[in-house]
This record gives sequence, C-alpha cells and structure tokens, in this order.
Amino acid sequence: MGKPARRSHAQLAAAADLRSAIIASLAAKPIYEQSLRRGVWTYVVGERDGGASPGTVILTLNDLLDEARITPVSVHRALTRQVILWCVEAYFGQPGVDRGEDVRSDSRELAASRSTTWGYPPVDMSASEAK
Repeated sequence: MGKPARRSHAQLAAAADLRSAIIASLAAKPIYEQSLRRGVWTYVVGERDGGASPGTVILTLNDLLDEARITPVSVHRALTRQVILWCVEAYFGQPGVDRGEDVRSDSRELAASRSTTWGYPPVDMSASEAK
C-alpha cells in the first residue's frame, strides 16, 4: 500500500472522535453489538481511506479493547475476535459485496438483524428502535 497519506487536522480529529465512540461503546453496560460494530466499521473505513495499513488498524483496535478491561476473560476474547472480524470485513470488504458499495449501510443492516449484547442476556431492541 505504500506510505500513508498525509492527513488533515480534521481527519485526525475525526479518527480520534471515532476511537472515543468505540471506547464509549465498550464502556456501556451492556455492550450493544450494533453500536460497537457501527463504530468499528466507520473507524476502519476512515483509517483505510486515510492510508493506514490493516495491521496498524488492528493494533489500535486491540489496544482499545485491552484498555476497556472487559471481564470475564472469555467475553473479552470473544469480543476481540468479533471486532477483528469486523475490521477485516470493513477494510477488505465483505464476501459477495462489491467494494464500491457503501459498506456502512451494509454494516447497519447486518448489525440490525443481529442486535445482541456482550456479557449480558440479549435485549429486545425492537421497541427502542421503533421510536
């Protein structure tokens, strides 16, 4: 991919805001998969478009997950695996989806169909989404 592109102050601020959104999603109790996935996908697409390597993006997401100190360890590991999968999907595209399509809308549709929480029993989101 070569040398990362020079990023503007606005792009750097947007990336910091997205990292903050991911941190907030990880701090929520329960952690809502839909919100976290949307944050991860948006962050990864922005970093990819800004020239960051996939490895750099994965390392940053791992750091955010480690800083969240999610317990128990089994939930932390499962959530880490899921976030890395989302990262790869967002960076390289989903199988069967043309990279030219809006991956963020694909992410929202897929996440909406799988509203779950981490470390807690599933919550029925249909009532709150209907408002």
